[in-house]
Amino acid sequence: MNKNLTPDNDPNRMDELLKHVLRREQAPDGFADRILARASAAPLSARPSAVEPILAGSWLRFFTQPLVRWTTLTALATGMVLGVHLHSVRRERAQGEAAKQRLMLALRIAGSKLQLAKSRVNEINAVQSEKREDEDKE
Repeated sequence: MNKNLTPDNDPNRMDELLKHVLRREQAPDGFADRILARASAAPLSARPSAVEPILAGSWLRFFTQPLVRWTTLTALATGMVLGVHLHSVRRERAQGEAAKQRLMLALRIAGSKLQLAKSRVNEINAVQSEKREDEDKE
């Protein structure tokens, strides 16, 4: 490789090198005519796809059939929708369980407060009934 074309870890030199390598060049004479002639000579169905060499010996070739492709896409979309729905159901259930726990705690607190109020009312009634009994004895 030419010493003038090595980057030498210099960013400015790298920019110059990229500009030099990627510069625009004129196409050879008759290039466009040869391409157009070759394109018009082969029918559309006989033209090789850019993907065909990649899929030649692969199991992905199975997905080149439109029905299989659409069926696969439909199955994937359905799976995604069901997954999102399941996630929302689980989140809603978790929120319901948390609300239930808060309600149970509130009911326990309210029950203990009612027990306390009941015992105080019973104490007051007991004191008043003792006073009445004492007054009746006198």
